[in-house]
Amino acid sequence: MDQKERIVREAMQMFVSEGIKSVRMDDIARQLGVSKRTLYELFGDKESLLYLAMEHYFESKRLERERVSAGASNVLEAMFRVLNCVMADSEAVQRLQGNLRKFYPAVHERLLREGSAKSRRDLRRMLEQGIADGLFVATIHIDLAISVLYYTASAITDRKDLLLPEGMSEREAFVQIVSNFFRGISTPEGARLIDDYRKRYDPAGPDR
Repeated sequence: MDQKERIVREAMQMFVSEGIKSVRMDDIARQLGVSKRTLYELFGDKESLLYLAMEHYFESKRLERERVSAGASNVLEAMFRVLNCVMADSEAVQRLQGNLRKFYPAVHERLLREGSAKSRRDLRRMLEQGIADGLFVATIHIDLAISVLYYTASAITDRKDLLLPEGMSEREAFVQIVSNFFRGISTPEGARLIDDYRKRYDPAGPDR
């Protein structure tokens, strides 16, 4: 690991644990035992370092979801495993995105755009695999399905104050919306698997 990569990783941990706004370049230099001049020579300014640190954070989460889903027996089980990871990280991710949106909107917009492209690519791979395995119907419009799922899931976190019924947790909403979405495009075998996996991830059960 070279010096620049080490600084990005350490700065990422500081931003995540201490808050994006409160961590200054002086704090990073002191924590890492480097001069502030070195930081500015390597990164230019805090915004550039922040982008690289948050890019590393969100990419590490995406790769973690890939690893978790790799052991699934089919794409539907992989989907529920990914959902579990998303919900486990939800609070930290929402806090970071909220701070980025408020204090560094240009960084937030860039990360959102790049993250959306990666998420859409991953969803496309899942849908195409599901069709190939006979779990999803072949007549679905993949691009439309990706947009509906991506923006619905995003709305739950971004505007949960408007969307979630009283007494329903964010996790319950995610499980219901995502599982019902996939059930709607599934073959009979896919629907059977969804009902089975949902029992493991939704304590309320499939009939709630």
